[in-house]
Amino acid sequence: MKRVLFFLFWGTFLLSINAVSIADDELFPSSINYRSLESDLTFKQLPLSTDIEMHINSVVSRVSVKQTFSNESDQWLEGVYQFPLPENAAVDTLKMHIGQRIIEGEVQEKQQAQRTYEKAKAEGKRASLVEQVRDNLFTTKLANIAPGESITIHIEFQQLVHNDGTHFSVRMPLGITPRYEPSQAISTSVDDYNYLSSDAKPSASETIVSDHDSAQLSPATTLFNTGGQPDRPVNVTVHLNPGFDLSLLESPYHQIVTQQTGEQYTIQLENPAQAERDFVLNWQPQLGQEPKVALFSESYEGHNYHILMMLPPTHDFVQQKTQPREMIFVIDSSGSMSGDSMQQAKQGLYYALTQLGSEDTFNIIDFDHEATKLFDEAVPATQSNLEMAKYFVATLEADGGTEIAKAINLALDKPNSTLLRQVVFLTDGSIGNERQIFQMIENQLGNNRLFTIGIGAAPNSYFMSKAANYGRGTFTYIGKASEVQSQLEKLFKKLRYPALENLSLENPSLENGAASKLELYPGHLRDLYLGEPLFVSYRTPKGINHNIQVKGKADSYDWSFKLPPVTNGRDKGIARLWARMKIDAIKSDFNLSYDQSREQILQTALDYHLVSDFTSLVAVDKTPARVMEELKKLQLANRTPDGWKAPHGYPQGGTAANLAMLIGLLALLLALAYQYTMNRRNRTQA
Repeated sequence: MKRVLFFLFWGTFLLSINAVSIADDELFPSSINYRSLESDLTFKQLPLSTDIEMHINSVVSRVSVKQTFSNESDQWLEGVYQFPLPENAAVDTLKMHIGQRIIEGEVQEKQQAQRTYEKAKAEGKRASLVEQVRDNLFTTKLANIAPGESITIHIEFQQLVHNDGTHFSVRMPLGITPRYEPSQAISTSVDDYNYLSSDAKPSASETIVSDHDSAQLSPATTLFNTGGQPDRPVNVTVHLNPGFDLSLLESPYHQIVTQQTGEQYTIQLENPAQAERDFVLNWQPQLGQEPKVALFSESYEGHNYHILMMLPPTHDFVQQKTQPREMIFVIDSSGSMSGDSMQQAKQGLYYALTQLGSEDTFNIIDFDHEATKLFDEAVPATQSNLEMAKYFVATLEADGGTEIAKAINLALDKPNSTLLRQVVFLTDGSIGNERQIFQMIENQLGNNRLFTIGIGAAPNSYFMSKAANYGRGTFTYIGKASEVQSQLEKLFKKLRYPALENLSLENPSLENGAASKLELYPGHLRDLYLGEPLFVSYRTPKGINHNIQVKGKADSYDWSFKLPPVTNGRDKGIARLWARMKIDAIKSDFNLSYDQSREQILQTALDYHLVSDFTSLVAVDKTPARVMEELKKLQLANRTPDGWKAPHGYPQGGTAANLAMLIGLLALLLALAYQYTMNRRNRTQA
């Protein structure tokens, strides 16, 4: 018995310690060295620098991203690096710079691209692969970097500039907030899949957590450093042609240097930044120069492709009477919000409470791994209720996981409210199960409207913007505490007035006004709020006279606007932006099966040379470089976002570590009790 208890104790104790050490090692890598993914060896961290160049013409931006990998070791290496891009980026170009040579990449079906890359790697050829992990998260792989060699991976994409009334802005994500996967992955069915990089369709019994193969990094397992930070310098240059004189040009989070030549502005970072805080550039026209409509067109293979940006007439909105509202504020207090993000969220919620009118009702929902309502039902915005709400907010602390599904269920519990019901989410969106949440919002929204406020240095803007689209609301980004009031003032100005609803794009010149011939994306236009632009893409056959109108309905009248005719159709990249928005629309259609979505996305991406869930860019140098030497595969670590504090709770799913610790503790107590009993028995016998 004595020996059994001894081995039981030490076996259980060592098992628990081992489980904890493994969990900690996976979640909190403290070393800034590379770790081989194929062996236990570690290597000196490969330097990685990034150069970003943007060419902005009005509301269309062409962006170049160059990542330079320098091998300072004496071994042949393979680098793996995960990085963010804007969620609306249409990635279409890959170039591999080796000395003076440039190897052009091509788009292939994802599995074929992986095979092409692996074959080249095995043959000792330099090769690079760019894959989409999520809409705003990509992976670069680079094989056969020679000792002492530097290779540059050059990626290009097209995106739309954000416009909020008279303010224009572009945001380039540089940091990645660690993602949270639900502890039990919340059971999914075949219809609620993530887009996998495998050709195999998931079975009904499978729980789908990520969209990567075994060799690809997962958003939930991105390597971060919580001890020393790796050096990840970034240079940014912007060539801006706004189309009007500026009254404001600023970067709120970085120091910039600006030069003006005629109507062109060149903006550069004063010093290289670290990849831990998103780069944002804002500009504003001088008074009286605000564009109301911008239409960009490109002729391409038998069709005309169009991107329309339109601002609503502001005076029509402000003349309307405001309505009593039921405001539901949802605040994220999970571990990923620790540090600056939690303080910004609290400050934002304090300000939001001051914007409630005497006829409004409100409630607050706090969520981490659980979701809790302050009041059972929404209550009037009286002084006593507001004081209780402020005290509730003051007691919140960032801890636990990000189980946002529970908060969605509580917030959208009145899908058919008789009042104007507006739900405001304050979160960094650091989740990995985005698609499940989007489907919940679409299914449960009813006549609610959902607005998202992105908090922190590097929020998950893909989730925030898409959740707002499904919720027929808007997305607001707050990057630092000093912006809370100014950004929320804009948001509550939108919330105060009724939306322009039932928007449609019609072409009476087509037979029966057939909208389907326009090939419009998104197919269903969201509501339009004060100062909020409408972006829509459509294509039309060449040789047909088009008389297109935008129509909508305000609270008390019908509204319409006739679009200007296309002038030249020579705006580059519009066709690929249309294709990118088409892919997004396919992914948003929950009525399509996995096979239907895959087929449509794959064909569109191949036709327009785009990276997608099912296509990748691959570039191969035909000349072998490595002949006999062994190749080491190394993962590059990411910096944690500025202001993010890991000790308050790393976003993570379920782990056996806590259970193992408990077992170990119980075993230790059992052993102590046994030792105490044996000592007493020995003393008694003596």
